[in-house]
This record gives sequence, C-alpha cells and structure tokens, in this order.
Amino acid sequence: MKNLAILLIVLLGSNVSKAQTHETLNEHIFYHINSNVKNADADYFKEIDSRWKAYLNAREFVRRSSEFWNNDKMPFPDYSYISILMEINSTISNDEIIQCTTLGIIPVENNYYLLKTMFTKQHEKKTDLNHIISVYAKKIDGTYQFYNSTQYYSEIYKNEQVGDINYIIHPGHQFKEFDAKRMNKFNQRIANLFEVAPMKFDYVLANNTTDLSHIIGLDFFSYSYQPVLSGGMADNFNRMIYAGNNSAYYPHEVVHLYTNLKFRGQYHSWVDEGIATFFGGSTGYELEWHLQKLKTFLDTNPDYELNDLSKLQTLIPNEEYMTDFRYAIGGFLMSEIYEKEGMQGLFDSLSAGNSEADYFELLKNKLGFEKNQFEEYIRKKMKGLKMLESKELDKLKY
Repeated sequence: MKNLAILLIVLLGSNVSKAQTHETLNEHIFYHINSNVKNADADYFKEIDSRWKAYLNAREFVRRSSEFWNNDKMPFPDYSYISILMEINSTISNDEIIQCTTLGIIPVENNYYLLKTMFTKQHEKKTDLNHIISVYAKKIDGTYQFYNSTQYYSEIYKNEQVGDINYIIHPGHQFKEFDAKRMNKFNQRIANLFEVAPMKFDYVLANNTTDLSHIIGLDFFSYSYQPVLSGGMADNFNRMIYAGNNSAYYPHEVVHLYTNLKFRGQYHSWVDEGIATFFGGSTGYELEWHLQKLKTFLDTNPDYELNDLSKLQTLIPNEEYMTDFRYAIGGFLMSEIYEKEGMQGLFDSLSAGNSEADYFELLKNKLGFEKNQFEEYIRKKMKGLKMLESKELDKLKY
C-alpha cells in the first residue's frame, strides 16, 4: 500500500499541489479547469477553452446564426444541450451561481477535439451535479467552431438512408431495414394526413437511452438513470429524432415533427402528446394499451385526483414506468375529437392555444364538458372501456 501511494505521487507529480485557476463569467458562472488536466498549456487547449468561455459568457444560446457554432448541417446546433442552457439562464435570472468545470480537451477522430465539461451547483453544504456534457471543436479558417456531439457521431458512425430518413446508427445496434421501411411508410402516411410533403429527417438510433445520451453528448443529466432505459425525443429545431428504443420504428416522435411543422407554438402540450400517442402510440405500445393501464389504475385507485393537470405531468404510478397520464388521457381525448370531426378536429385542437385555459375551452367546445368535470368524464369513459386479456394486450406492441 505504501509503494502504491508513492507511485501515485510520482505519476501525478505537480498536479497534487497544483492550484486551480478560477474565473467568474457573467458574475454567475464560476469557471475553472480541473486541477488534474495535464495539457492546459497546449495551444489548442487554450484556444478552445477561450472560445467555450466566450460562448457561455455571451449567452448566445439556440440561435440560428452564431459565431461560436458550425451550422452547416444543423440550423440550431446547440439545441441538444438545451437542458443545461436553460439551467444557466435560470441561474443568472435568479442571481445564483453555477460552477462550470472543464474536465478535459483532447484530440479525437476527423480532426475534432473533445471538450468535456461538468456543471455543478452549491446548495448550503450540498453540491449537486447537474450535467456532464461533451462538445466537439474543429478549426475552420483559423478559428475553432463548436459542433454538437450528434454531428460528430454522424461522421463517425454508420449512416443508412431509407426513403426520406437518414439513420445514424450506434455501433452496438443491429439495424433492421424492415422497421426502417415501416418508419418511412408511416412518415408518408402522417404527411398525407397533415396535408404536407413528407419530411426528410435524421434518425439517431441506439439500443437504449444510455447509448443515446452518449451520442447526444449528455454524459450525465437529471434523467440519466431511469427504471426503464427506453425512450427518445423529437428535435423540431433541427428536424431530427433521437431514439433509444432499440428500433428504427418510432412513430410517436415522427408525429411531433409534423405538429410542430404545421402549428408551431399554437398548441397545449397535452394536445401535442395526445395526438402523437393517438397516431404513434408510446413506449412501443399503441394507445389502447396505455388506456388499459389507465383503466386498471383508476379502478384500483378511486380516490386518485385527476382535476389538476400540473399534478398529472408524470408517469402513472403503477410501478411499470411505461405510461404517462398526458399520453394516455391526452391520447384518449384526441381520439374522441378525431372520431367526431376527423383531422379538422385535430387541426382545430393544435391551433386552439397553448395555455391551460385554452385547453379546457377546447375540450368544452369539442367534447362538451367543463374543467370541473374533467375527472368525472375520464373516469366514466375508462369505466366503460372493455378490459382486454393479456394476449390481446400483447398484440398492441409494435
């Protein structure tokens, strides 16, 4: 043990006692380089580090034109880091401090450099780790520009084009062309329903959300460790789908691309999630599967309150971690509107406004019940829903 301690001291050398350098950006970002970094004096390190500090200090977040980011392929290249960018903005607005630590800047493939950054916040005697992110940099015309992690891996990983969809495939995934063709066919169907031309988009494909997060560059964030490691999201800013569901078929997220294309900013989130679940299911199951889970939960929890939407922005607490109230209830209500009025009813819903008052006014106009009747309406409808056997439920998986 003594020899090991001596060896560590020799290997680490001056880093054991090396003082960390600190700066304060915007009076709210406490910035420093980790004391164990050994190449901080390299020219590329100093240039990239300086650009990163300038970007954070300028707060030019999610802009179509930015002096810091390369946008040859993506109009809003820093959107994939939106969670930490929102946290920084919130920190500044609330007159708080967030610590930004550069963990390393190293050369990687295709003349890129990897910049690894950690963000933490101090709360009394506790330190919370908020994010660890990976950003890439490359020198263009004498100046380093930043690239998001997805764009870097789109060059490193295999790409497959199927119809209008370009797949960026994690090397641990076994690509199935059958599912990709099914996805392209669904894309054409939804485009037809929304009365627009089929979209061309990128589809980032991984086996699970852990691998997906690595591609996105979110090495750690608030949703890094979940009971079910399957999920994804639609990046409407860059027309891209992130899929950590082990499948080239993710219809739910495709629908989000079309609702945003045609009615951006005009709809309530329950309308958006409802329509996406109505057409595309969720977590690998069609809407009916989620309604069965909702029905079972409500039957066994007669006192569970449904009238406050803010308390329903969550998974149904049945310990399966698969069904969200917004998706199940929202999907059911959109299905009812579609049954009565077809696509025009859904278009009306998507253009009805984005406030909660707008949402309940929509439900009143389309389905005939008031806000204070919301729970009664849902419970009555779920009570009248036929209970399916397990074999029938299995058929609802896609």
